[in-house]
Amino acid sequence: MAVYEYRCQDCGGLYDILHLGKEKAEDIICPQCDSRNYKKLLSVFNSSRGSSSNHETVPAPSCSTGACGIGGGCFN
Repeated sequence: MAVYEYRCQDCGGLYDILHLGKEKAEDIICPQCDSRNYKKLLSVFNSSRGSSSNHETVPAPSCSTGACGIGGGCFN
């Protein structure tokens, strides 16, 4: 089971899809415009080691365009 993030190449919408098995191209449809024209985005995940509460927080990158998407991806 995996969750992948996609950007619609037609409307620019961002969306996630949970794949229960092997990823199939016919399952990847933009929920905003029903397009199958997409770009798979690099996923950002969080992991931690141990149960210590001394974790440093790393700020998310800022976007100069003001058009940031999920996961910090900027687009113009």
